[in-house]
Amino acid sequence: MTRLPHHSRPRRSRPHRGRPHRDERGRDERGRDERGRDERGTGLLGTVLGVAIVAGLLGFAANLTLGLWTRSTVDAVAYDAARDLATAPRTTDPDTAARTAITRARSMLGPYGDRVDFDVTINDEAVALRVRAPGVGLLPAMVDTGPMVGALDRTIVVRREAP
Repeated sequence: MTRLPHHSRPRRSRPHRGRPHRDERGRDERGRDERGRDERGTGLLGTVLGVAIVAGLLGFAANLTLGLWTRSTVDAVAYDAARDLATAPRTTDPDTAARTAITRARSMLGPYGDRVDFDVTINDEAVALRVRAPGVGLLPAMVDTGPMVGALDRTIVVRREAP
């Protein structure tokens, strides 16, 4: 029996399997594309980056909201103190009235009031109250190097009312 060279051998018949079934994205039942690559693990990087971006934006929004709320509160309390000084009777000692108004303003701000500076100037026509408050941040001091949101340096001038 002589052997035929391989190119002249008859081919073995294999059952016809046809093309594998593909879904609408061109993937077979194992999730592989036409080149045999699968998609396992490809969503991990996108998911981690997405969660990190959402967490960063949420932290920024919380920090901004807290800073603006603090600034608004300090501004309102300072305006109330300036109005109280402007409407105080002229017979009241100005230094006593200023100390009383500043003490009340600090107590309305709670523990944050100890970090706020009030400077009062009273003359016959108007009351000027300069308020300086540091910003508030949610990040620890070691990490937070940027400008604080909510820092306030403002002078409120209220005209004195005649009785």
